[in-house]
Amino acid sequence: MSTVEPGAALVERYRLIRPATSDLAMTTAWEAVDEILGRPVRVTFVGGPYAADGLDSARRAALVSDPRLARVLDVGTDPAYVVTEQFAGVTLTQIVAGGLVDGQQARALVGEAASALSAAHRRGVHHTALRPECVRVDGHRVVVTGLGLDAGLASGETLNGLPALLDARGLVALLYYAMTARWPGIELEGTRWVAKDVSPPLPAQRDDAGAIVALSALVPHVDPALDDLVNRTFDASWGASGPATPDDVITALAPWGEVSVVASLPGFVQPNPEDPQRHSVAQAFGSEGVPPVRRPVTGRIARNPGTDAQPVADGSGQPGGYPQGYPQEGYQYQPEQYPPTSGHAPVPPPPAEPQQYPGYPPAQQYPQGYDPNAYAQGYPQGYDQAGYAQAGYDQAGYDPNAYAQGYQDPNGFQTQPAPKRGVNPTPIVLSLVGVAVIAGLFWAISNALGGPESPVGEAPPAASAPADPSAAASAPATEGSAPPAVTVRPIIASGERVDPLGDQAKPDAERQHPEAAPRAYDADPSTFWFTQSYKRADFGGLQAGVGYVIHLQEAAPVNKIQLLTNSTGGHVQVRLTSADDPSGGQVLAEGAFATTTDLVFTEQVVSDTFVLWITELPESPSDNDLKFRLELNEIALT
Repeated sequence: MSTVEPGAALVERYRLIRPATSDLAMTTAWEAVDEILGRPVRVTFVGGPYAADGLDSARRAALVSDPRLARVLDVGTDPAYVVTEQFAGVTLTQIVAGGLVDGQQARALVGEAASALSAAHRRGVHHTALRPECVRVDGHRVVVTGLGLDAGLASGETLNGLPALLDARGLVALLYYAMTARWPGIELEGTRWVAKDVSPPLPAQRDDAGAIVALSALVPHVDPALDDLVNRTFDASWGASGPATPDDVITALAPWGEVSVVASLPGFVQPNPEDPQRHSVAQAFGSEGVPPVRRPVTGRIARNPGTDAQPVADGSGQPGGYPQGYPQEGYQYQPEQYPPTSGHAPVPPPPAEPQQYPGYPPAQQYPQGYDPNAYAQGYPQGYDQAGYAQAGYDQAGYDPNAYAQGYQDPNGFQTQPAPKRGVNPTPIVLSLVGVAVIAGLFWAISNALGGPESPVGEAPPAASAPADPSAAASAPATEGSAPPAVTVRPIIASGERVDPLGDQAKPDAERQHPEAAPRAYDADPSTFWFTQSYKRADFGGLQAGVGYVIHLQEAAPVNKIQLLTNSTGGHVQVRLTSADDPSGGQVLAEGAFATTTDLVFTEQVVSDTFVLWITELPESPSDNDLKFRLELNEIALT
């Protein structure tokens, strides 16, 4: 890949869309699309002296599958990149910027994050770089990002203790930060692995002895259990009595309710669907801007506090037809003044705050009592208002309420109130005409293709009976009585591993883990069938290959076999054969292993048995010398 720009394709699969934000130094993140699976992903290009450590940690993290973790989907080295699920929701940093989180929601948020890290710890993977930017809330779901990659890029800078203990302290630090906006966790300011242009959270306050100020000293009416958890975690003995693993944090926080922390935040914090791209046409009209057009009020419900737009004061507003802030050269507008009227005037409702959207001008504002919808009934939108008096004409003696009954022009012309709109029959008539035309065309085409009809009253000719009675008996059924065609789906009935050399040498050894074979089709991506581990990809030079036999419930048409694995590299073939001869038969497809491996046939094949023949093992994320083995999570046939 020569250039990194929008539209470029990484390894002919991941199409880059737009840059994404990241708080990691020496990385560049992109929103992208997996063009093979048609799903959005996040691509992070990794650089710097610790890129290899980051990639290695990301490979280990690919073993972990949990809905509360941003899963690692692919790792590559040329260029160095990591592909993960697309980040969704808002970060804890954004949430706290909109308001502190109460104890109940903080308990639920951190409890979900602890459950995610507990699943990772069971696979021997640790985060060790927890911070507010790597915890996100997407609706009622908590997602932890950066598992594997972040720790690798930190490369030991955060490992001042045991990894499990670091994660436990990081979880409690997130709890403290959510409720106080102060960070008591790992150092984030001035470190080489955090981007310089990122503002780190404020550090936690400390007392005269250097201890972190208790949660109860900053948050009124705090749950004593949460206060005790924080005190035990950050005491001087470095967590001697505090939680040592994420499971300990789960025990301390359980039970918790549903996460709904974002629902109570201001609108500007809550995640919204991305606004459509709109192109301004202002430049098409030169320096004078867009011609004035009066718009009706849109009636949007959302109201975001803290926007730059100001509410309309009583008796004030912009001239009709000009949006707020529109340059009006040589024009001075004065608010309309009306004399007080007798009687009891209705009290107007308080002005609503207009909503401000980034990148768009403020919403148009109108004077009190003005109905913008009446404009469209009197004049066409966008008419030239030059020469019309807006606010300078004499209004003395006029009652504003009288305008509703018509206005008497001094020249003797009587204006009438704008008529109320009725039902416009034009769309209805056009729809009926369109239906009639389509029906006529259909009738004409049917007659043209069907041939002439039989004359009225003429019976159709009787079908001649076959001369041979046996031929009549064997004649096919009529079209109306034929049963509908049934498509057979390829459903896996069972799977088994095949190890020809191992079974011959040691029949009772049960090599290549036959007991785990059902895990490759149990619809659970977190489980897998795996081979033995070797020092070399060619099975240590001991044998030619290992097979996995797929048995279907019945013979079915198959076009593609998809494999989900925790490994990359190696080589696999799909053969049309059986367990008796796993390396024989026709090779239907072949290729290297990836996290998602698509083995597409050149033509559709109908069979009830297929064999995956592994001739070269992929590299597995392992720290020992025996680093070559296959971990097959799921098999899918289509």
